[in-house]
Amino acid sequence: MSLESANRFLEAAAYDATLRDKFEHISSPEEFLRITEQLGYSFTTEELMSIAREQSQGVTVRRHTGVWKWLRSINWV
Repeated sequence: MSLESANRFLEAAAYDATLRDKFEHISSPEEFLRITEQLGYSFTTEELMSIAREQSQGVTVRRHTGVWKWLRSINWV
């Protein structure tokens, strides 16, 4: 498990709508991680959130659509 793998996943998801579509109906962190592992990524939810926080510093969410909609829809707690 690694921050590098989480970073690679987020970069791929930013540019690949087909990849994002695989997570459209995911509702739990466990289900999310199971799919990412099947796709060859290996990271924990803590590592993913760490990278997401790092890449989101200073960003203001103006709308709840677009690339990260599927990421925001999962109850991470």
